[in-house]
Amino acid sequence: MTNKIKSIIFDMDGTLLDSSYALTCSVNYVRETLGLGPVEKEMLEYYINEPNQNLAKIFYGTQEYNPEHKELFAKHYLKNANNHVTPYEGVYDFLEFLYQKDIVLSIATNAADIFARNMLKGQGMLDFFSFIVGANNVEHSKPHPDMLEHISKLSSIPLSQSILVGDSVKDEGASINANVDFMFAKWGYGKAQNAKNQFENIKELQDYLERIL
Repeated sequence: MTNKIKSIIFDMDGTLLDSSYALTCSVNYVRETLGLGPVEKEMLEYYINEPNQNLAKIFYGTQEYNPEHKELFAKHYLKNANNHVTPYEGVYDFLEFLYQKDIVLSIATNAADIFARNMLKGQGMLDFFSFIVGANNVEHSKPHPDMLEHISKLSSIPLSQSILVGDSVKDEGASINANVDFMFAKWGYGKAQNAKNQFENIKELQDYLERIL
């Protein structure tokens, strides 16, 4: 890293918030209306982090998301998610540390931005973030570079002065495609393929960033 870091972009689910149980509850709510049995949290964690998966078929048995299913999920998730979301240990102190360093903080999530805003607000984190970009705000979600490039344009900070923190191969792929340094969150749901910088917990990541910021 030869350029001074001015921007840190975070994945949200599995990186800042443990939301897999909340997601599972809402997916299973929709499945129940379809007469399908529940899926396990571990199954959901696996498939949402694997590239090139037809999640509509996996979770609801349809080739594409049915608008009625999407509406059922959205209403349930917006109403109930914050009851089942847990921030990872040390995340508030970590965000406060970065905020005090005048680092521009952003979210790049493959979920819709409305879900991200709802959960971040419910967990008292929303004010830390200058920009929140969801899959609905760009043409392609991660591992495409669109989200990171969009945040760079919004913030007027070049990607050469940015870091991406995430917990999956989709995040890793986005960082490669956008040529952004990647910090892999091993505490999350997913896996990395070749990530050089891997961290067991938020405290370890914070200690590392304290040395380079």
